[in-house]
Amino acid sequence: MPLLIIQLAILVAVAFIVGCVLGRLFRRKNKAMTDEERTIVAAALSAPAVDEKPEPVQPAPVKEAVTAPLAKDKKPVKASAPKKAPVPDAEVVGGPLPVQLVQPEEKSVPDDPGRPELLDAPREGKADELTVIGGIGKAIQSMLNGLGVYHYDQIANWSDEEAAWVERHIGFPRRIVRENWIGQAEKLVETTIKPAAKRPARARKAPAKPKAKPTKKSEA
Repeated sequence: MPLLIIQLAILVAVAFIVGCVLGRLFRRKNKAMTDEERTIVAAALSAPAVDEKPEPVQPAPVKEAVTAPLAKDKKPVKASAPKKAPVPDAEVVGGPLPVQLVQPEEKSVPDDPGRPELLDAPREGKADELTVIGGIGKAIQSMLNGLGVYHYDQIANWSDEEAAWVERHIGFPRRIVRENWIGQAEKLVETTIKPAAKRPARARKAPAKPKAKPTKKSEA
């Protein structure tokens, strides 16, 4: 029992000491706060009073709208049609006027440099067999016929520019020169132009006369 009383006394003493220390600390803090508050209040009182009322803003002057005077009602004026000047009568001088014949204008053919002589159709309705020339097949022959080339003499007479023109249109550049179409066509023209050698006419034998049959002599 005495031991318990001693322990309680010690605890009370410790609590008292702790309370004193905490109280002293809080007191210092409150004192510092009061000093700061006093300086703030003193500064606020020393500052001049500011009139917080805003100055009234005057509205900008509004320009008066200028209203144009309304035009008085006017009656519409009808526009008068212009008068036609009198046309003097044409004097008829003996006989009807000559009629001018209007000639049709010739269509200008566009320049096509290097264009060879082309035909609308083969001569006498029969075209040469162009596939005889080396390098010309059925497809190229149909292309040449479509351009207007049907005969050997047409190809034989081509110049370098005309050959280049044909090459551009059939889509085979330098083929005519490389395969010598012109030289082959010249030889074919020579062979076709040479007249065929005439064969000597054989002498026809005169038909033999029938021999007269011997007649039997009648007995005397």
